[in-house]
Amino acid sequence: MADRPTGPFRDALGRPMLTERPEGVRGGQVIDPDVFCDPQTGKYYLYWGNGFLAVAELNDDMVSLKEGTTRILIPRERKRDFHYNEGTYVFYRNGKYYFTWSENDTRSPNYQVRYAVSDSPTALTGGVSRTVLLAKDGSKGIWGTGHHAVIQRPATDDWYIVYHRFARPDAIKLGWDAGYHREICIDRLEFNDDGTLKPVHPTL
Repeated sequence: MADRPTGPFRDALGRPMLTERPEGVRGGQVIDPDVFCDPQTGKYYLYWGNGFLAVAELNDDMVSLKEGTTRILIPRERKRDFHYNEGTYVFYRNGKYYFTWSENDTRSPNYQVRYAVSDSPTALTGGVSRTVLLAKDGSKGIWGTGHHAVIQRPATDDWYIVYHRFARPDAIKLGWDAGYHREICIDRLEFNDDGTLKPVHPTL
């Protein structure tokens, strides 16, 4: 915690906030938290999970979960029917909630971003989409495009996706270790007229 965005930051609890998987979830890891403030209600939500996606409302202290609000949005599936792995990021635009996440392993050249659109911050009302938002482009030597955040230019409808990928041009030569040699990138995020997202073509 800190009193200002620039810090200094201090450990608010002296221990991890979460250590156990939600009830009923077997496998996966308790990692990759994302905090989202719903502009419609002012409520804060925490999303987390690897192999599964969970959500819970945060208490006013911002370091504990409101009792009875934890939900599993994407269950862990052995067959990976939902193409979900980790790194969820949630944002809101024009009455819709956008859930974005990473598929595959961070060390894989096929690490990529998928998304779904919902009417609720705590339910995937439209189901789990198989739509790829951001993927590799071997013709440009771009591999492992995943684990990201979305930012909006204040007071505009200009949006961007910030993500990491294998460092060019040599990381791809490292095999399974390539995912540990990364570069941070930013590309424009654009919407279709119906509110769906246009595929992001990674740039150099």
